[in-house]
Amino acid sequence: MARIVIRRSRLPDKSARVPQAMPPWSETIAAGGASTVAVTAAALCRAKQEGKAGSRPINSISHIVWGSEAADQRQFTLRYTVSGLLLNVVACGFWALVFRLLSSEKRPAFIRSAGRGIGVSILAYITDYYLIPRRFTPGFELCLSRHSFPWIYGALAVGLILPEALTGMRRRTRS
Repeated sequence: MARIVIRRSRLPDKSARVPQAMPPWSETIAAGGASTVAVTAAALCRAKQEGKAGSRPINSISHIVWGSEAADQRQFTLRYTVSGLLLNVVACGFWALVFRLLSSEKRPAFIRSAGRGIGVSILAYITDYYLIPRRFTPGFELCLSRHSFPWIYGALAVGLILPEALTGMRRRTRS
C-alpha cells in the first residue's frame, strides 16, 4: 500500500512579497481607461475655454457614425454624446494597445514610459489628421480650434503614462 505524505509548505509572508506588474491586458485596459478620461476632460475644458458647449466636442466624435450634423449638437443626447463617448473609448483603447505593444520591459523606467506615451500621442495625431480619411478623424476639428489639439493629445499621453507611473510608484514605496 502506498503511503501518501502531505507536507505543509510555508507560505511566504505577505508583507515580504514584491509587488508584481499588472498583467499586460489589465495594463492596456488601465491605460485605455485613463486616456479616455483624460482626453474627454481635456476636450470638455477646451470647449469651455473657447466658449462652446461642453458636450459639443464629444458629440463631434460621433460624426464618424452620424455625419457632420453631429458637430452641431450642443446638448447631451443619447444618439450623439453616448456614441461619441463609445468611439472615444475604442480609439483610446486602440492607442493604449499600441502603447503597451511598444513596451519591451516588465518594469520600464518612467522616462521611457513618458517617451513612449508622447510618441504614441504624436503618432495618434499624425494618423488622425494626416493618414486616415476625413470621415474617420476624431471630430475635434469640427468644433475646436487647432490650439486645443496639443491639450487633447497631451492628455492622451498623460492618460497612457499614468497607470504605469502609478504602478511604478507603488512598487518603489513598498520595496
